[in-house]
Amino acid sequence: MFELLGSKVMAGVVALSMLLFSSFQGNDPQLSHIKHYSSSSTLYLSGELLSAFDNDFSTIFASSAPIPVYFKLNIKSGSRTVLSQQLTHLVSFNPATGIYVLRKDGEPEVLRTSSVEQIIKEVSKYRFNIPYESSWGLININIQAEMPLVRLEEGGKEMDLMVLWKYKKPAAKILIDLRKAQ
Repeated sequence: MFELLGSKVMAGVVALSMLLFSSFQGNDPQLSHIKHYSSSSTLYLSGELLSAFDNDFSTIFASSAPIPVYFKLNIKSGSRTVLSQQLTHLVSFNPATGIYVLRKDGEPEVLRTSSVEQIIKEVSKYRFNIPYESSWGLININIQAEMPLVRLEEGGKEMDLMVLWKYKKPAAKILIDLRKAQ
C-alpha cells in the first residue's frame, strides 16, 4: 500500500518538476458544447477537446509510450445514475517508421499517419452512441476528459499527463428531455 502511495507521490513530483524546470508550457483544455441527436432508441453525443494539445503534445506523442486520453460519460435521471461509460483514445508512435497510430474505442478504423497535427485533431474528437429508454425522462449528461500516469521511455519514469492540462479535467454538461426526443 505504501509502495503504491509512494509511486503516486513520486509521479506527481516528477510531473511538477517537469512543468516547473523544463520547457513544457501546459495547456488550458476545454470541452466543446455537447452536440446531440436521437433516434427512437439511440442517443448520439459528440464533441471535441479544445486547446488541449496545443503545447507539448507533439513531444509527448512522439515519446514511443502509448498515450491514452479518456472521455468519461455519466448520465443521471434525477439523482440516479442510469449510465456510466468510458471511451479510450490511444495514441502510439513508431519511431522506426515515423507513423502515429490512433485507436478509438468503439470505432473499427485505426488512423495511421505521419502527421502529428492530424493525430491531435482526431484524438480530440469523441462520439458516444447510447441506447436509451424514454422512461429515463429528463437526464443530466456530463462528459469529462482526463489522462493517466504514463511511463515515458526517456528515463523510464512515470509522468502524470494531467500536469500538461494544469490538473484541469475539462467537462461539458447538457440537460435533455428524452420524452421529447421521440
